Amino acid sequence: MATKTDLMRSIKKAMQGEMDSVTIYKSAAGYSSDPEVKEFFLSRMKEEETHYNYLLEYYKMISEDKDISNISTDLVLENLVDTIFSSTFIKRVGEDQVLFSAISAALLLEKDAIDFYSKCEAEAEGITLKSFYGMMVKWETRHHDALVEIQKEAEEYYWQINDFQPF
Repeated sequence: MATKTDLMRSIKKAMQGEMDSVTIYKSAAGYSSDPEVKEFFLSRMKEEETHYNYLLEYYKMISEDKDISNISTDLVLENLVDTIFSSTFIKRVGEDQVLFSAISAALLLEKDAIDFYSKCEAEAEGITLKSFYGMMVKWETRHHDALVEIQKEAEEYYWQINDFQPF
């Protein structure tokens, strides 16, 4: 059985992960001058800020011994829009090492978040926390899967423009 202290420590760790993602996305958005690339990174930054704010709300309620069963549950997958990445977007990422590195770093952070939230969901007591962490797993999985696709396509473009040939 997780104690209040364990739960709060867990939420703080999750909050740090979300802020790390915010920082990566914000930095990449600030670096790029391409409107589509900038918008992609800014939209991801805003989603991670939303995650952080939900975690902060849980943290405050738990620290104040409030009932979390009535907490807002606006994190729904229906709010996520499937993103279609244009060839221009993929080319901008594939030809720019800083942007490609940002995608790679964000991919690792999303994978860590999936693992962490999955563990929290398995250990959570009460349907509200289990449901919350389950939704976070789904959100981060959507982010992860989109980043994998971007990375794959951008890497292929990188190899093409540098004329790399297999032996």
